[in-house]
Amino acid sequence: MQTKLILTTAVLLGLAAPAHAQLFTADGTYNFNIQNSPGTSNNVVTFTPGTQLIDGGDVALTLTIVNAADFATTGAQWVVLQTQTVGGIPLSQPGENWSFSAVGLPAAIPINFIADYSQWTDTSGANIPQTNHIFNQPLISNPVPGMTGTGEGTSGFAAAIPAGPAFPLGGFADPFSIVTNALGTLNVGGEIEALEFAPQSPSAVPEPGTWAMMLIGFAGLGFAAFKSRKERASMA
Repeated sequence: MQTKLILTTAVLLGLAAPAHAQLFTADGTYNFNIQNSPGTSNNVVTFTPGTQLIDGGDVALTLTIVNAADFATTGAQWVVLQTQTVGGIPLSQPGENWSFSAVGLPAAIPINFIADYSQWTDTSGANIPQTNHIFNQPLISNPVPGMTGTGEGTSGFAAAIPAGPAFPLGGFADPFSIVTNALGTLNVGGEIEALEFAPQSPSAVPEPGTWAMMLIGFAGLGFAAFKSRKERASMA
């Protein structure tokens, strides 16, 4: 009987745990447009974690979804878009105007864009420690859980995005020497853009006191059911 009580409590606790809605439509499509990076192209890609080749096969675009540190209470997630050149060629040239833009990320529900972070890699994919500003944002360590490196970023936005295609999100340098001068190298082979989003209406999460009351209540329900079965057995 004790085992059944424990199992009943665990099941009820599982049902009570907050379930956050999916922020983006899995396998939805969006446009990833690049200028001089190293070529110029408009690419239709799927919103699927993993790597896809774009720009005629010269660039590997990797999408990663990472739960934010406060995911349990807010449902926030990082969308990490990493571009890396194929074959060890430079991402762009110092005198060229460089840009990329993720257009129409497929938001499944109304969300808020709340933070961004950028980080650069060399032609081998290793992080280039950033010592000067490129996008006029604070220099910080990578804020995405499980990722390392240094770059620049800002949090505290509250840009509302309705369900459906999101507005363009990306970066640009006019010219690319802004990047190479700030990094102190021409050996730039990739860029990581991490974008943090949160649902506009996050799921409610029980307070610690509420959890305690729920545990007591579930235990009481289990005991009452056990007592009722015992009484019926004694009358049989």
